[in-house]
Amino acid sequence: MDTTVVAIAGDGDDSFRRPLVAHTEEIHPYEEPPSSQRAPLDAAAAQPEQQRKPQRVASLDVFRGFTVAMMILVDDAGGAWPGINHAPWFGVTMADFVMPAFLFIIGVSAAVVFKKMPNKTAATKKAMVRAIKLFILGVILQGGYIHGRHKLMYGVDLDQIRWLGVLQRIAIGYFLAAISEIWLVNNNSVDSPVSFVKKYFMEWIMAMMITVLYVALVFGLYVPNWEFKVKISNPTLSTPISLVEMKTIHCGVRGSLGPPCNAVGLVDRVLLGENHLYKNPVYKRTKVKGMQY
Repeated sequence: MDTTVVAIAGDGDDSFRRPLVAHTEEIHPYEEPPSSQRAPLDAAAAQPEQQRKPQRVASLDVFRGFTVAMMILVDDAGGAWPGINHAPWFGVTMADFVMPAFLFIIGVSAAVVFKKMPNKTAATKKAMVRAIKLFILGVILQGGYIHGRHKLMYGVDLDQIRWLGVLQRIAIGYFLAAISEIWLVNNNSVDSPVSFVKKYFMEWIMAMMITVLYVALVFGLYVPNWEFKVKISNPTLSTPISLVEMKTIHCGVRGSLGPPCNAVGLVDRVLLGENHLYKNPVYKRTKVKGMQY
């Protein structure tokens, strides 16, 4: 390698040259100092696992958006097109797929989220907090029975509040799905159909037990005759008076799947009370031939 020399300014002798490096040394380029404004490419991988931002499941987000759009469609246009509105009782329409789709979404979300949380106690606390928030939101939006729009008074009527609306029931379903995913799924790796069955064996047992209990109650409970109140107003009077009339539903059957005499309604009336149920059920707005009200 040729010797590199440099002149020392101000020494007064242009003929003297001082070598920059010795003959045995080599010149290496300086490494570019890392920029503080540009993060390294593997910054996400260098972060602790607890601080990493969880990745979104694109397919689940798309399906969630599609379900919300379907819900808006059936709510706003269902009255104009009966084919997409809720079926009065028997039959299936587009509107009847909305809530099952939401239940499917929360089940998949619970499986995706809680499989990455090794601390079962912390995961249970997180699921409980989310379920409580969703339940309270449902009570505020769907069960508050706020009566201040057309009256001088305002507030919430606790005698008429709807405790188990749609969001409240979704909250309960989410909590049960999350608890089963946290505590009933083992940590076995899935590399064959047999290992897949072993991993989710306890969840399937729980699902079958709930299904058997539900079917047994629907077809085994005896539904007696019962009454409900109907408010009747008399517009012919100068001062309209609202009266309350008692209507009798004649049941006395087991295993009925019709609107007024099914076992699900019996359980709701016994546990919650008629005043805390949906105010416009199908048996109040559908004329059934041969049914005495």
